[in-house]
Amino acid sequence: MKISISITSLFLFLTSLAVNAQPGYMSKEVRERIESQRVAFITQQLRLTPEEAARFWPIYNEYRDALKVMREDFDRPDLETITEEEAGVIIEQHLQQEQRKLELKRSLLTRLRTAIPDKKVLMLQRAENEFNRELLRKVQEHRKP
Repeated sequence: MKISISITSLFLFLTSLAVNAQPGYMSKEVRERIESQRVAFITQQLRLTPEEAARFWPIYNEYRDALKVMREDFDRPDLETITEEEAGVIIEQHLQQEQRKLELKRSLLTRLRTAIPDKKVLMLQRAENEFNRELLRKVQEHRKP
């Protein structure tokens, strides 16, 4: 119960920082705090033992880092000025990126199954979604006039 309250409190603090930041910009400090809360939330939701956490987090962090690189590598063109040919190339690149994401996810799940019980592997998707929903809800809540 205390952990849930502290997570909620930190969500409020983080979202207030994020909302007050410049549009489209989130400071490194805010990103780090959000990641710290992600770790706490997922650890709690999956009920990871210290031993499981020691095996889980390096695998999961490697996966998240690879996703981040993929996002950074993907071009976001100005859709008003690109040609049909350029659009076709971008669609193909997007499909290739989605295939790489699927392969990355398959690798993550395979590796996690050696680190933690299968039930906890299944619980991960729900925990990620709940964390993201709660964070989004808090940001939207603070943006309301």
